[in-house]
Amino acid sequence: MSKSQYIEQIIAGHELYWDMLGNLRGNENHKGNLSWLSGDINYIYKVKLNGPDYNADVSNVIAKLDNHEIPLNLIITPDTAPADVDVCELFLAYDQIEYARTNSGMAKEIRANGNSTYMNAYNNDIKVFKVSKPSHLKMCGVIFNAVFEYDIFSLKHYIDAFCHPNVYFYMAEHRGVPAGACMAIHGNDFVQIAWVGTLKGYRQRGIAGYLIGMAEKAALIKGIELSVLSAYPEGLNAYKRIGYKQYCEIVTLDYKGE
Repeated sequence: MSKSQYIEQIIAGHELYWDMLGNLRGNENHKGNLSWLSGDINYIYKVKLNGPDYNADVSNVIAKLDNHEIPLNLIITPDTAPADVDVCELFLAYDQIEYARTNSGMAKEIRANGNSTYMNAYNNDIKVFKVSKPSHLKMCGVIFNAVFEYDIFSLKHYIDAFCHPNVYFYMAEHRGVPAGACMAIHGNDFVQIAWVGTLKGYRQRGIAGYLIGMAEKAALIKGIELSVLSAYPEGLNAYKRIGYKQYCEIVTLDYKGE
């Protein structure tokens, strides 16, 4: 695959994630040049500028923010505008906009040299499994909420996700104690990895890699050979160690008002 093809799939995974999140929580999903969720999640996950006057496009978005017509954040991905347009610079020229963070759009060919890249090393202390019963699903929610320090879903939402035909949860135990979890969403040609979390006290043991490895293995069984994800800076090297490559940046900008 070319770099542009990897980026296309990374962006598709990003949008699949937000669509799933909004649908499960009953949010209204507004789609168009600006795509966002409104309800208990009020978030812009896609900005698309048409040009040829990109300054005017940005000014129109700022006006909507000023009027509180749209959520107070902006996600800038490589398809927001052509590569020769510095979209972040255009937005940051306005005093109302501030930089929030940059995530790395990453991808990995799951099948390398004809084999699954599921981790070969075996650790007797670590057990990873696909979640198949409510008690484990509830524990996944506890892990996610503890790791990310906010309530992503209620238990009902987790159950709704669990019942979705293309959403899967995986959990890791260390010596029988719940230690980590992740979620995977199957698209047509890729698996989107999300919410990879390891509890404090169990980090630096390779647990995240085992979780992702099992999600990759399950995707391979379904005929999916590409995995995509969005990585926070602190997790970038860990993903690289298990074969993921960085292909693009996904930038979040926040509106701070007048």
